[in-house]
Amino acid sequence: MQIRGFYEFGHTLDVLDADSHGFSPADVAHVDRFWAYGDMHDSSAGFVLRLRDGRRAYAEFLHWHGFEQDEDFRIDVEMLEVDEVPSTPLREPIDPAAPWPPGGWSDETLHLDRLLAYGRGD
Repeated sequence: MQIRGFYEFGHTLDVLDADSHGFSPADVAHVDRFWAYGDMHDSSAGFVLRLRDGRRAYAEFLHWHGFEQDEDFRIDVEMLEVDEVPSTPLREPIDPAAPWPPGGWSDETLHLDRLLAYGRGD
């Protein structure tokens, strides 16, 4: 079973709320595709989400691992057109010289959909 993106998606679902982002985890029907990257200092990921009402959104997650410092993370969201896939990050990348998205897009999202269903109690 694939676990890439699992940690980041769990945090994303925990933070998403309708007031701040325009939809909540309960509104997410499916993860269409994602990318994920992590090292000793930070982790980041982006998720193209299909919402239950037919809209699509892109949620981008960035987490700085604090070790002995305060940890910090943020989630940015943008609404997408029907077939749109983001071609640039929503914020300045950690390494602007690195290819984006790190590791490329993956359409293998069954593990993320299972996490989504588990969180909803499906």
